[in-house]
Amino acid sequence: MHATIDVRLTISIDEDKTVPLATLAEFITDQNVESVLLEGLVEILNASRVEALCGEKHATGNGDQRFQRAGTDTRTAVTTAGEHEFDLHYVEDTAADHDEYSYFRPVEDVLSFDGQNRYQQDIAAKSVDLEIRATRVPRPDGRLPA
Repeated sequence: MHATIDVRLTISIDEDKTVPLATLAEFITDQNVESVLLEGLVEILNASRVEALCGEKHATGNGDQRFQRAGTDTRTAVTTAGEHEFDLHYVEDTAADHDEYSYFRPVEDVLSFDGQNRYQQDIAAKSVDLEIRATRVPRPDGRLPA
């Protein structure tokens, strides 16, 4: 599966001014570029998976297909790229047996969310890494903590 995002970012700097690189870096950070990219990728993957199963949205004859669009639900998550809200589509498998669960999110075929956890694994891993590093910092007398 492939997803492509075209990003357009416009920055204006007066020709008679010199801007420190740190200021430019801070501007990029303030724009939450990582968060915008992640949310855009998830949105594209979500739409692509739903269209692959259900056909093009509002196309004639879609009502005869096995898989039908069945609404959206908001999924929140926190990653190292920030806090996110994803509007993910549900699809109904109209051929499912009565004892089978017929509603699912197709994007979860290609993306794995960390269960019902709001904080995803990359946050937990970073926290563990920081905790380990903090415990290995020598005390002022030069000894390592126990």
